[in-house]
Amino acid sequence: MDHLASSLATKTRFGAAQAVAPRKTSAPPHHHLTLYDFEASPWCRLVREYLTILDLQVHMRPCPRETLFAEGVFSPISRFRPQAMQHLKNSFGMDDLTFPLLVDRTKDAEDPVIVHQSYDILTHLWENYGQSVIPSRLAAGDTSHRRPDQKVNDPSIPFPLRFLLLSSPSYLRPWPRCGLMRFPSNWIKNCDGTRELILYQSEGCPQSRLVREVLCSLEIPYLSIPIASGSSNTHLVVELLKQENNDCGSPTLPVLYNPGLGSNYFVGAEDSIDYLWKKYGDSAQLRPTWLNCIPKDNIGRINASFSVGAYSAFVRGSRDFVPTQAMK
Repeated sequence: MDHLASSLATKTRFGAAQAVAPRKTSAPPHHHLTLYDFEASPWCRLVREYLTILDLQVHMRPCPRETLFAEGVFSPISRFRPQAMQHLKNSFGMDDLTFPLLVDRTKDAEDPVIVHQSYDILTHLWENYGQSVIPSRLAAGDTSHRRPDQKVNDPSIPFPLRFLLLSSPSYLRPWPRCGLMRFPSNWIKNCDGTRELILYQSEGCPQSRLVREVLCSLEIPYLSIPIASGSSNTHLVVELLKQENNDCGSPTLPVLYNPGLGSNYFVGAEDSIDYLWKKYGDSAQLRPTWLNCIPKDNIGRINASFSVGAYSAFVRGSRDFVPTQAMK
């Protein structure tokens, strides 16, 4: 059922993020990006899609929710939400924490650029890392041709329908374990040093979604390397598999690699998920807080909203999901 639901979720995006946007150059500009997000958020999904389309590697800091009914609240047990909140306060002087939140250390690691909200993040990505992208009509030699993401995010589509298409993967994968809610984990105890996991994947790949859901629910940081059709990163995963005498030609996604354990890598969703739950899951400490309104030791937003933020975002979302640069 998981594989079927994830496949259906991918189909509702009509091929978005299954291929990179063609560039005049062989690879995107140098970049050092960190994204605070959670898998089930429609707005986070939109940013991840364009990270794949722009072929950008990103350090993921999963921030699943502790409760369904109060947006922006969290307790000290949350692994990365306190970091995201601090970035927000330092840059914007506010505690209105919503996701996604991007930290760009490309130009200055000590004084990074902080970008909040999906539309602003996409604008930042296209302005800084999309200048060499060939306009779709020129890349195809056909003025009527558009990329799948341009079709599904076209502002001429009525806003309710566009939002439904964007959020439909969340409706098809609504369970707490699907990258929505926080599960206790042993990641800090079993993280095998300071090197983060690496996930070779594509936002448009149904199997990759299943692995990202677990990484998010267990709050495991990782480096996401997009391997969509036409990606400049494909050689990285091919070289990894060759080193382990696994010359498989075109790699099967996702591939989860633990550099802290040398040759410990897993191909496909089932093996990757099984590894993550067995090594990092902590069912003995599972005390669900999902139906609580506000954690007693809340260090998040003070004036919390008693609504399911990922879905109530409909009423405050931008009419244009993506900047004009992405639609050329």
